[in-house]
Amino acid sequence: MYAGANWIKRSLKKEMSPLGEAVANLLGRVFRGIYHLNSSALNRVNWDDGYFIKFIFDRDLATVDFNSLTALIVYAHDEKIRVSIEGCGPRYMRMLFHQRESREGDNSERCPTIENHIEEIRSRDNAH
Repeated sequence: MYAGANWIKRSLKKEMSPLGEAVANLLGRVFRGIYHLNSSALNRVNWDDGYFIKFIFDRDLATVDFNSLTALIVYAHDEKIRVSIEGCGPRYMRMLFHQRESREGDNSERCPTIENHIEEIRSRDNAH
């Protein structure tokens, strides 16, 4: 497994909530070691927030080639973490991470498996 939460705790000396640990481990998997991300950006994250984690970054995300966008989506579904991405300045994006507790329920409560979500999305095409 790639470095994530343990690296943040050891190298940046940060306290972490369970959500912060999950997000750091997720980012570590996506970028094959969280240490590949900008240390000052990682240092600005409030890793001990239990409700949401906000991370501002300036890296490319792609579906193919280095496939970090695809990896982010797959791993987030594996860990039941909702990720939203929004622009926040020239070349900068903000990621917001929220933990979901269930695979089923209302949209605001659930995070389906990636396989179920793909099926749900593709079924929209068949509905028309």
